[in-house]
Amino acid sequence: MSWASRLHTAWNTWQTHTLAVTDQAIVSGASFLTTILIARWTFPSELGLYSIGISLLISSLAIQESLISLPYTIQQGQPIGTRAEHAGSALALCGLMSALAIVVVAVTALGLSAGSAVPELVAVTWALVGVVPFALLREFGRRFAFAHLHVTQALILDLAVATMQLGALSWLGWTGRMSAVTALAAIGAACALTGIGWLYLVRGSFTIRVGQLREPLKQSWSLGKWLFATQLTLLVKGYITFWLLAWIDGTTATGVYTACMTIVLFSNPLTMGLCNILTPRAALALTEGGGARLRRESIRDSLLLGAAMTLFCAAVLLAGEDVMRLLYHGKEYAGHGHTITVLALALLASAVGMPATSALTSIGRPDAIFCAGLFAVIVTVVLVWCLVVQWGLVGAAYGFLAGNVAGAALRWVALLALVPRRSPEANPMSSDPISAMAIRALEQFTRNSNDGGWIIEKLDQGVQANIFVVRSKTQQPIWQTYRSLVIKVYKPAAATNIERVREQFDSLSRLHAAMDGSTINGWKISAPAPLYLCESPLALVMPMVSGQKLTLLLETNDNVAPELLETAARAVGITMARCWSIGLLHGDLCVDNILCDIVTRDLSFVDLGVPDNSFFCDDIAKRWYPASRDLAYMLYATAVRVKSTIGNPGACLLQQVFAENVVRTCIEMIGPFEEKQWLLDEIHACARAHLKSVDLSLSPRGLWHVLLRRVASRRIDRLLARLRTDSGVPSDGHDAHVF
Repeated sequence: MSWASRLHTAWNTWQTHTLAVTDQAIVSGASFLTTILIARWTFPSELGLYSIGISLLISSLAIQESLISLPYTIQQGQPIGTRAEHAGSALALCGLMSALAIVVVAVTALGLSAGSAVPELVAVTWALVGVVPFALLREFGRRFAFAHLHVTQALILDLAVATMQLGALSWLGWTGRMSAVTALAAIGAACALTGIGWLYLVRGSFTIRVGQLREPLKQSWSLGKWLFATQLTLLVKGYITFWLLAWIDGTTATGVYTACMTIVLFSNPLTMGLCNILTPRAALALTEGGGARLRRESIRDSLLLGAAMTLFCAAVLLAGEDVMRLLYHGKEYAGHGHTITVLALALLASAVGMPATSALTSIGRPDAIFCAGLFAVIVTVVLVWCLVVQWGLVGAAYGFLAGNVAGAALRWVALLALVPRRSPEANPMSSDPISAMAIRALEQFTRNSNDGGWIIEKLDQGVQANIFVVRSKTQQPIWQTYRSLVIKVYKPAAATNIERVREQFDSLSRLHAAMDGSTINGWKISAPAPLYLCESPLALVMPMVSGQKLTLLLETNDNVAPELLETAARAVGITMARCWSIGLLHGDLCVDNILCDIVTRDLSFVDLGVPDNSFFCDDIAKRWYPASRDLAYMLYATAVRVKSTIGNPGACLLQQVFAENVVRTCIEMIGPFEEKQWLLDEIHACARAHLKSVDLSLSPRGLWHVLLRRVASRRIDRLLARLRTDSGVPSDGHDAHVF
């Protein structure tokens, strides 16, 4: 082959791949924006209902692909009759599929209605009756275009659908008519207009002979039955998590899981775009180069997808939770960074297995795909069921990850065994032992073994420890009168210094004795007393307290009146002043470690620090120690919250106002003018020491820290300048300093 021919082939391949990825970017982008619009203009429960409805719709599309579109693609080289008759037979089978889908969905709606199901779910099912046939027609059109590698045609079709769909959804949201039902209706209308228009334009490509449908149907079923069975396993594996969450935790949990999934589905333009042409290319590779070329291209595609998805997973790990916070507002959507990362890893495993699936399909071994898929379904169902009960959304994500890893690994085992033999590398899954450590600590405390009567859930994770809550399944007390207990399991770095943990145990006891049960400025103050210190594993056992983190409350700013925040900040300041008066240092005073219940007006102080020496600012005067140290750390912790408040300036402002009001309260309680000045000077000096401790290096993280230090420094300087002005204290000359 000449160099010119090779360049021409490479250019055509690159162009086809680029258009396929662009097409999938449009499809995935429309799906993503649809989810965002529904989330913004409705409640999480409506998003959950929509996700259930769309899962049924996608299931119908996947069944059509396995029984009609894929057999048509694979059998193009051996068509029954002319090419137009072969295409006409596939179109006629699509029509029969649409009629069957209408009947099945209508019967399902009647069954749900007769079974006294939730009315909203019944309405969504009835909406699908009108949407399904047009969605199937549109999907057949794009798959027909991909089968002939007419990627531009598919791109135009999908662009038209996306434009009309998003336009209709925007109008629904703007006029207040958005719901799961109307969103599905908008999708159906967009598919109907474009599908019918496409069919009119390409009508010359089809010749339908009703009397000759029996043989094409038989041939499609011969190959498609295994593909159909495989699609069923994939659908169950993909959507069982949504259904189990809706059953166990309700549609709100399903909506939050859907939101997490939309973040990781940013990878769809790449993975699904390439997947759309993997099967046609695999069939072509087998025809032109045999098994050796098929194996070669499958391995190459898998490495390409794996490398791209690894980079994507790294990006999700760094910014997934920030993107979630930016796109979805509301406390239900906060704090799911772990779940998003695990879901990204699950899609990495799925992407690596896609080329093996296409290769097995091209060699006529869909039975191997089905067996691998069935095993993956079993793994997914068992683990999701068990882990959702224990860990909620994170457990669901881990179950989904395990199923994807199992399915991808078995498909590659089958392919390498068939074309030709090669020993697959093991990819073992290891379980997280941290929750088991929490259970062991609780067993030592209660002197009872966990006989399955406890439910453990991860609450939080910090630099020093992982926080779990353990509840009783039977609502019986776990210990004495406590039905739930909090277990703080220290990480290895903190576990090496047990004396520090003993100091924290003592500090928590003193904090409880000093403030628990008091009422200050209209707020009831709580501080959990530590119940037990476990040395192996190193852990603290404490009672559970009510409320949510002030961080989340200030980020969502729902039902938070300014005067309410002002009184809460004054209560925090007065409470801490009492603790400082007895020499008690909190060590980690920030909005993350204060829980607030607005309804009952409760404030709970949790998680005293096991601070590093730098937090004590030993080179700074201690005239107002420990107050100056805790207040300085609170200002520092608030000022460096840059990433978490990107896209939510209201949250940033509320957090700074709250911290300022706490410091202001403490300043106002000081009588002599000189003492106020001394305290502000100590706070400023300690805040500077904290900022100087931020690591700087010649790396992306180090450059980010340079910017972070500048932003935080300006925030602290402006805040302290206001406090000096309001208190009549002259500037110390450093308030305009940028570190």
